[in-house]
Amino acid sequence: MTPLEKVFGESAVLKVLDVLMEHPSMDYSKKDLAETAGIAESTVHRSWDKIEEIDAVEETRKYGKTQLYRLNQDSEIVKQLYKLDQQIRQDTETAEPVEA
Repeated sequence: MTPLEKVFGESAVLKVLDVLMEHPSMDYSKKDLAETAGIAESTVHRSWDKIEEIDAVEETRKYGKTQLYRLNQDSEIVKQLYKLDQQIRQDTETAEPVEA
């Protein structure tokens, strides 16, 4: 489970964003994103409007009829997600274990 999933729970949008954030310079088809995120391609398609709404992806190129996308690193929301992800990682690493 990724740091963002620990805080916000598991959602299709977050799973896709995690894949994109893990490899921001790579481009993916929606099918590739679904496979890498471990979710159904139909789920990616249903969630895609939300992903585009926050300007998290940009079109890169086409091969045949397939459109490829990558993370839009200029998106303010993406920049804030990176900061939040880093903060959660730091907090998790420095947190003291809870005694039972």
